[in-house]
Amino acid sequence: MADMTSKSRDQLMCIITEASFALDDARLFLDTHPYDKEALEYFQTYRQIRNEAMEEYRDCFGPISAYDVAPSNMWTWINDPWPWEGAC
Repeated sequence: MADMTSKSRDQLMCIITEASFALDDARLFLDTHPYDKEALEYFQTYRQIRNEAMEEYRDCFGPISAYDVAPSNMWTWINDPWPWEGAC
């Protein structure tokens, strides 16, 4: 498992993007091979990598999606730069 400490915003976004792609690909494979043990382990590994990166991103840089916004910070996440403003 990758060490998620002290990663930059760009590094975390890269990890999240790559892990998300791997999860989508594995999910499609598992649709037709639901009992493939190796594929299930692969899926679980990348799900954990993505979850850890998402958690670190949220802790260091704020919510990455509206689902991660804490009630005390409702809608303040829009104050950060948008992707087309060079944030990603």
